[in-house]
Amino acid sequence: MTSCFFKTYVEKTHTRYYPAESAVDLSTQQDYAESIVVAKNEDAIANIIQEFCMPARLSWYMVDEVYVPINCGEEFHWVLVVIVLKERLIRVYDSLSSKREKEPPIKIQKLAVMLPIYLLDNDFYDKTERTDWPSLEAYKGKITQQTGLVNEISFDVDYVQNIPQQASDSWDCGVFLCAYAEILSEGLQVHSCGFDSACQRTRYASLLWYYGVEKANEGYTSDNGDPPRPRKSVIEEIEANAIVTLE
Repeated sequence: MTSCFFKTYVEKTHTRYYPAESAVDLSTQQDYAESIVVAKNEDAIANIIQEFCMPARLSWYMVDEVYVPINCGEEFHWVLVVIVLKERLIRVYDSLSSKREKEPPIKIQKLAVMLPIYLLDNDFYDKTERTDWPSLEAYKGKITQQTGLVNEISFDVDYVQNIPQQASDSWDCGVFLCAYAEILSEGLQVHSCGFDSACQRTRYASLLWYYGVEKANEGYTSDNGDPPRPRKSVIEEIEANAIVTLE
């Protein structure tokens, strides 16, 4: 499971390279400031693909699938995206898929467009120790250093159907997302069988509690991957009688 911020980084860089038609022209200073932000986002994307900032410490070329939790912010809803690298495919597991249009959310469309670009930029296809990418059917005729054709071809998106669905008036999307990821990580298929979200919520809470107790008993501590926030600089108010006027 990769960072849930991966989607945010990709979305912000997509806006830079594919601005909306109604986008306002930026001044030189604004354009420079935006380019700095994009560069930081691209560094974050590279760090995730190359395993520099992930607890599992596995580069993407060492795995077959990457799980990405994505928040559809406007709907306060989470879905699971599975990037199937060998098939150039994005599978979407959505616990509300039966109640929405089949068109993938715009966030996932942006991911499908930008993903090939960043894989190529990070020399992903050059790492053939485990997988010979050019020989795979999904990549034949698409990886060419001369034309960079792989950049121009988005990943396919597949909205997975016939999977357990949450009630439309519930807030259980997180439980369903975790269950999808757990089932898939065991090499199993997600089927539309009976799913008790209340039972799963209790189970996950119990597992987390047990993990916390065991960690405390063993004296383990977790590394904090987030840098400390800089302290806000406070400007003290100057008293009026302390102001000197120069004539």
